[in-house]
Amino acid sequence: MVSNKILISICVILLSIEFASAATLNVGQGQTYTTIQSAIDAANTGDVISVSEGTYSENLVVKKNGISIIGSNKEKTVIDGKKTGSGIRVDGANNVKISGFTVQNSGGSGKEDGGITLYSANNNFIANVILVNNVVGISIYSESNSNIVSGNDLKSSGRYGISIFKSNDNKIYNNNIQNNKIGIYADSARTNSIYSNNFIDNSDQAYDNSGKNSWDDGKSGNYWSKYAILGGANAKDNYPLSKPVTIKEEEVPAPAEQKKAEGETGKPSPGFTGMAALGLLVMVWVLVARRR
Repeated sequence: MVSNKILISICVILLSIEFASAATLNVGQGQTYTTIQSAIDAANTGDVISVSEGTYSENLVVKKNGISIIGSNKEKTVIDGKKTGSGIRVDGANNVKISGFTVQNSGGSGKEDGGITLYSANNNFIANVILVNNVVGISIYSESNSNIVSGNDLKSSGRYGISIFKSNDNKIYNNNIQNNKIGIYADSARTNSIYSNNFIDNSDQAYDNSGKNSWDDGKSGNYWSKYAILGGANAKDNYPLSKPVTIKEEEVPAPAEQKKAEGETGKPSPGFTGMAALGLLVMVWVLVARRR
């Protein structure tokens, strides 16, 4: 029979795991963190970084898996890259979610710079972001695979709205890509899916030198104010749309642990698992008491 000490130890471990689980880290004036980077540095997998309205002159670097960086209002929560690098650089990290910002004035430190740069980063989610006046709006670079880019407004980029370099299996849909030098630039990239986007008044709408990306989903393509895909002979939208797509906000669900009571500022709720472990602990104590 399992000893009382072992049973109690198991319950304590369960409780410790749950109470050490995901937290919300609040950023802004009067909050626990005054810079977004300090919250990123403090975050652990599963944490949500919630950023209040304001302008943050930062070049963020994310190297931790599984965190969410969420702005409170995409028009009023601004990351300014100061022309000294990417606004947000996800560097080798996976399963990161970014939503709810305006990102502007990136560039100046390297050819992979973007408003948001994914560098050797997989399975990330970029949604509901305004990217304006960057060298590149979103840079998907160097074996960054299986990412999703949706619900974004990419405009007035000096080079590319979206750049895809040596990266595969990304999904790019439900975006407005407007007034960039080149809307999407795909270089040595394959099996990316690009559909249900608006290409409006870019100097060159798109470039694809492999011709091995999909510019439609088999039923629906993209809207082109003037249709043109330069590069590989097989780069073709088979189902171009006759009118612009209505860009929809993407839902970015937070982990269940992050659904806090109003006004809570950074400590996680114990959640269902914690309550279940607490109940188990009580039951063990009852059994122990009866055996005495």
